Amino acid sequence: MTVSPYSAEDVFATVPGAGMACSLLTKKIRCAMRKRSFAMDTVNSISRRSIVSGYYLMTDMTVHSLVADDDDISRLLLVNALGKMGHQVLSASNGGEAWGILQEKRVDLLLTDWRMPVMDGLELCRKIRSENLKHYVYVSLMTATNEADAMLEGMAAGADDFITKPVNTAQLEARLKAAERIIRLQKDLEERNRKLRDYNAKLGQAYSVIKRDLKAGAKIQASLMPATPSIICGINFDSIFLPSSFVAGDVFSYFRLDEEYVGFYVIDVAGHGIPAAMLSVTLSKALSPTNHQECILKQFMPVPDPPFYRIINPALAVRSLNERFRADDDTMQYFTMVYGLIDTRTRQAVFTQAGHPPPVYLPKGGKPKLIGEGGFPVGMLPDADYDENEILFEKGDRLFVYSDGITECTNPDKAQFSVERLMELLEMGRDLPLGDLMESIKKSLRQWRGHNDFEDDITLLAMEVG
Repeated sequence: MTVSPYSAEDVFATVPGAGMACSLLTKKIRCAMRKRSFAMDTVNSISRRSIVSGYYLMTDMTVHSLVADDDDISRLLLVNALGKMGHQVLSASNGGEAWGILQEKRVDLLLTDWRMPVMDGLELCRKIRSENLKHYVYVSLMTATNEADAMLEGMAAGADDFITKPVNTAQLEARLKAAERIIRLQKDLEERNRKLRDYNAKLGQAYSVIKRDLKAGAKIQASLMPATPSIICGINFDSIFLPSSFVAGDVFSYFRLDEEYVGFYVIDVAGHGIPAAMLSVTLSKALSPTNHQECILKQFMPVPDPPFYRIINPALAVRSLNERFRADDDTMQYFTMVYGLIDTRTRQAVFTQAGHPPPVYLPKGGKPKLIGEGGFPVGMLPDADYDENEILFEKGDRLFVYSDGITECTNPDKAQFSVERLMELLEMGRDLPLGDLMESIKKSLRQWRGHNDFEDDITLLAMEVG
């Protein structure tokens, strides 16, 4: 977590008035809190704080001060003056003793003489700024001179203020009042940062739980898809599936509907992450070729003779999905898909394209070509009609159905992979076994992308007629 960069030193140096400093710091912190989008309990906890004089009041605003002066009388007078102002005061007779106290005790304000034995005020100031103390120490350097060169030297060493000796009581009180405002701002900032660290730790724990659950969800989602490669009724299937996050909006499957028909689909749900994944899982269940009355892919009929059902053609099946999964005004969650049937007796394939990229048909001895003209995405328009495309396969022909995560995959120069490049790879690998071709395309995509993280889900379903 990034801790706020505004220290009391920064505020005092850049803002001429303490009141303006308080106002600026409050605005900056409020803005930072909004940007972090913390949980409601975080916001409520902060809002319950009382606001006093432009800054949030903490439980303990006591100023812990240290007076370092080798003159016993001057040291005693300063200790008494600070005590009357409500400070908790410690004292030291030289810089070395003061440094020992600073390492062991909390000190908010150091009032130190310039000339002292063992370690003078200037060296003490440098040591404070060079060491990694747990909190900021406001340093007022006391000196008998008010020459500009001496003040510049003191400021370079890290002093925040100067007090001219002999000390004038009224001037001392006025300067320390200004210092108190800066110290209280700094304390309040420390408290805010502490709370931010606590909230960040809680958010980190919550993220770990979410990450673990998402990984489990990804395994469940992957288990809904078929294991590849597979052969069903003489049709060879293989695939590429690379989700952009733990869970994906893409889903695909292929299955045997009965002794004659094999079905297949590729779905791309609009959006990413959990909402898209939940819909994809729901669709996967809706398109499972189960033998019950609610199956979209089969219509069961109360007739005395087998097979007691009829296979629903792709256009009608997609139309049923469009009626069932209409996007509402809040989410506008629609999906694109290709759903098809292959008659294993005649090798005829019929498929419907619903807003999805057109499949690539690669005849055994011919050039690859795109099949289909688009159609409406599912869930976007009520009462949409869907067309069907037909292919008469020969032995060795191939069909590739893919999601736009492949063709729109960008390289470091923001150029897209493109359907032309995909078709070129498919043609170049026409003599490769289907599994080797899938590995070759996967390697090409990763080389194109430059790394293994993709902006969109990558899905490619390949089939070859045996």
